[in-house]
Amino acid sequence: MTDKPWQHVGVDWANGAWVAVGYPVTGLPETTVYETIEACWDAHGDDADRIVVDIPIGLCSNDGDEPCCDVIDGERSRRCDDQARSILGLRWASVFTAPSREAANLATDDDVEYSDISDRNRAVTGKGLSRQSANIAPAIAAVDDLLRNGDAESDVLIEGHPEVCFRAFADEPLQHAKRTAPGVATRLVALDALSDYDEGTWRKLATDLADQEYRIDLDDLLDALALALTARADEDDFHRLPSAEPPSDAAGLPMQMVYRRAEPFGSD
Repeated sequence: MTDKPWQHVGVDWANGAWVAVGYPVTGLPETTVYETIEACWDAHGDDADRIVVDIPIGLCSNDGDEPCCDVIDGERSRRCDDQARSILGLRWASVFTAPSREAANLATDDDVEYSDISDRNRAVTGKGLSRQSANIAPAIAAVDDLLRNGDAESDVLIEGHPEVCFRAFADEPLQHAKRTAPGVATRLVALDALSDYDEGTWRKLATDLADQEYRIDLDDLLDALALALTARADEDDFHRLPSAEPPSDAAGLPMQMVYRRAEPFGSD
């Protein structure tokens, strides 16, 4: 790492760590790992134009009027999640159900059982949570607290989903899971299609993480890299799901996913 400020940042939450890839105004991209999202924001929030994080921002809750959450068969869900699954095709299951704010907060208590978290979510949204969603709920609560407390800015710290980002780069649905060899290969091909991506950048970043003695899986590094490249998009290529002005949750946080593509999904 250098002391250059990062202008565009991608952050992936992976097994309790926050893997960050950043592009300075000039020079090569860099990477490091943070123990908390607060530490990542403190390091880059003042300098970054965008920090795209793979964490749901904007949550269903029992507070206030909730036009942001669609209701289908009595179940409340985020519109951006539903649209992302539609776009991803075979990879739709990679978009976990975002927990309600109440369930996410409950999950921060280590003594609470998974079944209790799922039941709390069902009471708010009409449906339970998968174990995967419950496992990432404490990280979701951490980002939610950072934004609701006013410690981070919601126009800088923005939600993205790596699979949506790669789908946008590749311009076609992905066929293979990200942890498989074909999945890694197709995602590297998708990165190579970007004009501002230098072939082999991922190797430099992987070496940097090894030099810092971090043990991070390659798919998590590639996810953070995809988010950082999404953060670098020109305004004309920077889009969101839903494409219209995103709904806001009861705390005023936008429910959206951003991606980078020449044309928004649905226009071609």
